[in-house]
Formats: sequence, structure tokens, C-alpha cells
Amino acid sequence: MPFEWQDLREWLARVEALGELRTIRGVDWDREMGGVVEICCRQLAERLPALLFDEIPGYRAGYRCLYAMLNSPRRFALTMGMPLDIPGGTMGYLRAFRERMKAITPVPARVVDHGPILENVDEGTVVDLLKFPVPVHHELDGGRYIGTADAVVTMDPESGWVNLGTYRMQVVDRQAATLYISPGKHGRLHLDRYFEAGRPCPVVAIVGIDPLLWVPARYQVPYGVSEYDYAGGIRGEPVAVLQGKTGVPIPANAEIVLEGEVHPGDTHPEGPFGEWPGYYAGGERPEPVMRVTRVLYRDDPILTCAASNKPPHAHLFERCFIRSAGLWDGLERGGVPNVRGVWVHEAGAGRTFIVISIKQSYYGHSRHAGILASQMSPAAYIGRWVIVVDDDIDPSSMYEVLWAMGTRCDPATDIEIQRKCWSSKIDPLTFTEHYYNSRAVVDACIPYEHRHDFPKVAVSSRELRARLIERYPAVFREILGTIPDP
Repeated sequence: MPFEWQDLREWLARVEALGELRTIRGVDWDREMGGVVEICCRQLAERLPALLFDEIPGYRAGYRCLYAMLNSPRRFALTMGMPLDIPGGTMGYLRAFRERMKAITPVPARVVDHGPILENVDEGTVVDLLKFPVPVHHELDGGRYIGTADAVVTMDPESGWVNLGTYRMQVVDRQAATLYISPGKHGRLHLDRYFEAGRPCPVVAIVGIDPLLWVPARYQVPYGVSEYDYAGGIRGEPVAVLQGKTGVPIPANAEIVLEGEVHPGDTHPEGPFGEWPGYYAGGERPEPVMRVTRVLYRDDPILTCAASNKPPHAHLFERCFIRSAGLWDGLERGGVPNVRGVWVHEAGAGRTFIVISIKQSYYGHSRHAGILASQMSPAAYIGRWVIVVDDDIDPSSMYEVLWAMGTRCDPATDIEIQRKCWSSKIDPLTFTEHYYNSRAVVDACIPYEHRHDFPKVAVSSRELRARLIERYPAVFREILGTIPDP
């Protein structure tokens, strides 16, 4: 079997064996779980263990909430079937992830007639979304959000293409939840096609999700390709799905799944919600409502959660990997040569501050990379800053990036501004219903015409560094606690 684990519970057992799971008991669902996660993440960042909350006041023991699923290099590597310890720091993990994703051939999902998700099935008037300990994640949220670390499954009404995307869902009442999908997202395109035809859109929401399925729900999977098939490609075997009552397939090994429909014109006030830019952006606005007709869940179910805050937050680390790899692939497909690294920075909330490292090969190469990247997913959606640096700069290091900007960029000639770009109500600088924004492309590369006569960088040569490390290993071990890479 390509993977040693088949579902979230088996994955958690592997994570616990790595020493990266903490079970916390007795913390309330109302703002407290989200607050505990935020406080811990600010101290530990990407060293934060997965946090599993149990014995939540007002709920049966065993009805649990999981935060920070993938917020460490080793948990992310475990999920992707990669070696757990990869040299080369952030860029080493990113290169390994890219190679892993390049080797993937989608494997179509396999329809089955049974699975753990069928252990409990509630239908009709029995449906009660608040049977689960749905959190208020942030102090000023407009309500309880059942869909955060989720995947909303929709089907194109003409082609039958099945799409999974991570979209937020706020509980309206026991049998309904709002569904916020930004304009332009694949799930919104499906929704709009049903509405244009005057038909309700069938929807499945996976709110207790396998982390392997959550990755492609957030990755830049090509238009028309199902994330189920992509996850099958990662695993090396088909994802087992059940044929749902609405016609939308359901993962057989999920923890909690909601089935229902969204009807044209059926809306309810939604928000505010603490979102990934770090603000309660967008306020309260009417959004489509999913009328839930069936809930499937396992015994002692786990609700998977993702609470965004001012960075760092507990689902930012893996977001940066997923988006950096997707953008790097897109640049290469778009014809930009000699890209040496891409990093979508945590401090930019995983979208708004992007750095691309290139080995300059021609006049205008840096502008080519930066301008193309600014309009390519994930930078195209609520992007803000794209920085292009030379290949001697580690794009994941803010020290190096800011140094390059401070010494190689002339603000008067090296900053390009683009206007009327793709934005959303989530953008804290959006004050109208016209969802535009602007963005800057910053060329922080050595001017191409001065690449041979630019002042030399004051740093030890590779040869001197290697010689010193070989000659004085005890010195480095005493000072640094380890021997650095040569």
C-alpha cells in the first residue's frame, strides 16, 4: 500500500508517534479554542503541534475539534508521502514538494457502497448542525463556523466535473449554513451556472476531512480536473467515494459530511469572520444558504478547523508551500526560464507578499517574471506585492529579501503598479461592491546591464565556508548546537 494511513484517524496516530499531537480537554467552543490556538501559534509558529480538543463543555466526550493539521514541515511531508526530514531548509522542502507534485498522474475516484462515514446518518428533521461542537473561532465573528478546514464539493451542471474547494460556512440554524465563495473561484462558477438556469445547486460539504484531500482542495489543480482524482494521484490509489443522494460524490472515509442544496435567491446575512489577511474584512453581507438535508458522520466524529488570524496562524505554513509550488509551476508553464525559487510569505498572510528568485538571462527577465506572476494564481487573487530577486537571494528569507530591496531596487524606476486587479470583499482595502485592487511588482534584481560590474557582496566564499566547517566542527557545534551545511 503506497500510504500507511487511510483516513484522518490513522494519520493522527502517525502524528502522535512523531510527538506532534496534543490532546486538550475541557476548553469551550465559544472563542476559547480559537484563542488557545492563536496564543500557542504566536509562540511556536511552524513548530506548533496538531491540537485536538476533546471533552468540550456542552458536548459528549469524543466529539472533537482539530486545529493546525499541517502546520509543521514533518506533518506536511507525512501527508504528501515525502521523507520527513529534508535538508536545505524551506526551499529544500519546497523543491521536494514540487517534484512530488510533478510526478502525480490523477487517478479517478472509485465508487463504493460502504465506508466509515455511514456509521451515523441523520436525515430530514433529525438534522442538527449544532450536534457538533461548532466553534466561534474569533472574538468578533458573526456566528459559529462549521466550515473552515473543509472542502465544498460541487459539480458542473453540463460536464459533470467535480470540484472541491475550501470555502467558509456559517451556521444559520440547525439545518442551514451560509456558503461564501468568492467570485471567480471554481465552486462559484458551478454555483452561478445552476443559478443562471434557475436550478438549485447540489452541494456536499466535507467538514471533517482527511488532510490528504484538504491539500488539493487548496492547491492550484487545473481547471476541469477533480481534486478527488488529484488526491488519488498523490496516494497512488483511487479515493473511495459514495454516491450521494444529491448526485455529488462523498468520501467514504471522511469524519463529517453535509449534503444539501443551494437555491437561487436564498440568502442570509453572513459574517463578519476573521479571515486570512488578519482582519474581520467584508462585514456582514447576504450570502447563499445551503439547506442541509442529510448529515453523515462517524462515531466520535472530528470537526476539522482552521481559524485565520493576524499572521502567524495555524494553517499558514502548509498554505505557503501549496501556493508557492503552484505559482512556481505556473511561471515555468508560462515560459519564464531559470526560476530558482518562489515563496509566498507567511507574514503576507500566504498571498499578499510573494518573492520570486531568478537567474537573470536577458533584458527584461525580471519584469517578465514579476508581471506574469502578479496575474497568475495564487497571486492574482487579492495579491499586493510581487518582489523579484536574483538567484543569490533565498526568497523565503525576509532578511535577504529586504536587503535586496534596499540595495538593488531604485524605487523611481523599479516599481510597476497595476490597477483594477482581482479582489474580494475579504480584502480589507475594499470599501465598495467593486472588487478591484492594485498591486506592485518590485524589481529587486541587479540591473541586467550591470550584472558583471555590480559591487561584490561581502560574504564568505563557499570554499572558505566549507574549509572552516571542516576544520572547526566543535566550535560550530558549541555555538550553534549543530554543524551547518557547507
